[in-house]
Amino acid sequence: MEEKIAIVGGTGQFGQHLGKNLEDNNEVIISGKTVEHAEEVAEDYGWDYGESTEIVKDADVVIIAVPIAVTVDVIDEVGPYISDDALFCDITSVKKKPVEAMKKYSDEVLGMHPMYAPSNSIKGQKIVLTPEKGKKWTLMETFWMDNGADIHVTDPESHDKAMSLVQGLMHFSELVVAETIRKADMTGSDMKEYSSPVYQLITDLTARMLNQKPGLYGNIQAENPENEYIRESFIDSAQEIRELIGDEEAFADKFEELGEEFDLEGAQERTDKVIEFLSDEVR
Repeated sequence: MEEKIAIVGGTGQFGQHLGKNLEDNNEVIISGKTVEHAEEVAEDYGWDYGESTEIVKDADVVIIAVPIAVTVDVIDEVGPYISDDALFCDITSVKKKPVEAMKKYSDEVLGMHPMYAPSNSIKGQKIVLTPEKGKKWTLMETFWMDNGADIHVTDPESHDKAMSLVQGLMHFSELVVAETIRKADMTGSDMKEYSSPVYQLITDLTARMLNQKPGLYGNIQAENPENEYIRESFIDSAQEIRELIGDEEAFADKFEELGEEFDLEGAQERTDKVIEFLSDEVR
């Protein structure tokens, strides 16, 4: 790319992950909560560092890599200092509000949502891009493509609606499952004695989420306005399903109806492979 890339929040895990992957043929400069922390991280990688409002002034690409709850505030903080033709990006899991904020300051705006943890490599990971203004966004599209990412391009509104299911619903349901397990009169050790590979996989995925920072998942629930409707729908749906228990015909009809929403054969094949792998691990 051969660009000067400013990562606001470059001291964070994902900020560092981006910096390491972008530093080839580019100049990376970062900021953090304090200049001292930015200096410490930058020295580890050989990057430049500075105050957020300083590092963006002559940058070709500005990436906001801060927690969801403060993303718009940080955009408004640094926005007046970036050039009109700098590619202005963010990496939060909510897109409408950040994109609207960035549009006030640049003619080149790209919302990005890397849907993976920074502990993973980019290859094969889903990246959602919501280009809003200009044509320079293809610089980042090329970066993701060159690293083997699975790219989906959409608009901010469609992204947020989809994330209310992919993240909002799934994370909320995992939290409800975890709380129900916590209230049950059995310990985790007791449950292992009765756990099939499928149950272990489901609980491991829940535990994987709970091994992350609570602020991230709390913000995902709170910052996407589409999530409130989805949470209400989840609660309503739980009650509707509960009322079908004991009515075999009604339950079977609903079971068949729900199956029409999914790729059943594909799901069977994919999960069979995972279950075989888990079973081999136990043997």
